[in-house]
Amino acid sequence: MPSLSFKSLGRSMLATSSCTFLSRISGLARDVIMAWYWGSTGVMQAAFTTAFSIPNTFRALFGEGAFTSVFVPALTAKIEKESKEDAWRLAEKAISLQGMVLGSLVLLVCLAGALIYWLLPASCGEHTRLTFLILPLLMPYALFICLAGAFGSVLNTLRQFALPALNPVLFNIIQVISILLISLGWKMTELPPLLIFCGCTLLAGAAQMLNLAWACRKAGFRFHFSPAWHDPDVRELASRFMTGIIGTGAHQVNIWIDKMIGLALGPVAIGALNYSNHLIFLFTGLFGAAMGTVCLPAMSAACSRQDKQEMADTLDFSLRITLFFCLPCAALLAVLAKPAIAFLFMRGAFTWQGVEECAWALWFYLAGLPAFCCAKIATTPHHANQDMKTPVRISLVCLALNLILNLTLSRFMRQAGLALSTSICSWLNVTLLLWLARRHYLSNWSLNTTLRAAMALLVATAPAALAAYYLQDPVCQLVTNIDILHHEWLRNGLSLAVCGGVGGMVYLGACIGLKRPEPRFLFTLLKR
Repeated sequence: MPSLSFKSLGRSMLATSSCTFLSRISGLARDVIMAWYWGSTGVMQAAFTTAFSIPNTFRALFGEGAFTSVFVPALTAKIEKESKEDAWRLAEKAISLQGMVLGSLVLLVCLAGALIYWLLPASCGEHTRLTFLILPLLMPYALFICLAGAFGSVLNTLRQFALPALNPVLFNIIQVISILLISLGWKMTELPPLLIFCGCTLLAGAAQMLNLAWACRKAGFRFHFSPAWHDPDVRELASRFMTGIIGTGAHQVNIWIDKMIGLALGPVAIGALNYSNHLIFLFTGLFGAAMGTVCLPAMSAACSRQDKQEMADTLDFSLRITLFFCLPCAALLAVLAKPAIAFLFMRGAFTWQGVEECAWALWFYLAGLPAFCCAKIATTPHHANQDMKTPVRISLVCLALNLILNLTLSRFMRQAGLALSTSICSWLNVTLLLWLARRHYLSNWSLNTTLRAAMALLVATAPAALAAYYLQDPVCQLVTNIDILHHEWLRNGLSLAVCGGVGGMVYLGACIGLKRPEPRFLFTLLKR
């Protein structure tokens, strides 16, 4: 039977996943509306996607990446060893300095974007010119969303995971409403709707920040602006953050390499990578990010108590539960890739060509889906021990490999080569993180136990994928003959539900037949 701590961890993971699911579903709705209005091959979607990735890079670095990785363990240690009041004083100082640094960087990027726009040659592509035109409008979003991430980290330290996971729903709702209103007055090829949409993006970021700041106030943390450069705790936090930001920065450089090569490949490749990556992001958020979010405070608390056995057990449990969810999702989505993309996106300006281009990239992203999810967990032993250097070294190795593979594979496979390169590097990243965690911190962690569980879950996944594959044609023929299903997206949706549902039931049955404990544990939590 799982221990009480694992039940608490599992409940937190399910609660976070449920809230993340709502935020990701609202995000998919936003993507569907964007695909309907802007399509996947037009210059407007290419410009916004590329420009918005820059403030999102800041978000990953200063809001949810290196900052969270050092901030949550530091606050947890303060609470465990001293008091909440000491933790709140540290949080005030750290968030104040974060805001000052971010404000300066945002201003610099805005000025650089405006300068590049005016210096671009006339022969430059329209999507590149538009990218630098809207970049200064979008950059303040980075400040809002990074501060929101800091307030979310405070809530995570208090084991309040639901609201930070739900917070993106605000962003998605505002964007969906803005696109629907814009579509009433402008065509997708006009400039004003793009500029208005950028302004609504800033409004959404401010709403997210204020929502989490108010939640922190209700939880007992009342933020006051109080920067303190010379505070010893802040200096130590900043030192670890600067180390960690190199590793997170390497990951973001990987993403930017994909973006720039995709930009060179043209708007079709950018759209395909964007929409296929959003589908992958749905599952990494549901399983990997959710478990990594709840695992980090638990691992940090165990590390503060020097309880290595609890750390090892937590790592094993987190990996097994994550693989239990993500392996069948990767296999079933690979089998049902084109129907899924057509159901979600193929309407308006999004054509069948966009479906095929997205599926071509999605298949190779799915090869790395388990690694994307487990990477969120594999870093927690290092971050709990406040070791930022090891993940940094691994990230730099993966950065070099990704650059080589991107330049090589994109020549023959276009956007699929970029996706395959990302998957290969993610598997290398997870392997090195877990191997070094066992070597440095968790010598008592039984790697063979985790590997045996992964192999058993992989065996259970095979019949599920085969069942979904062979059901596709008969189910499609059946739903085509149903008169009330006049719209193709309804037929696609029903086919997906039937094939995916049968595949999921086959998977659960295979896991039970193999006497895996994960289904029983899941049923116990759901029953509660």
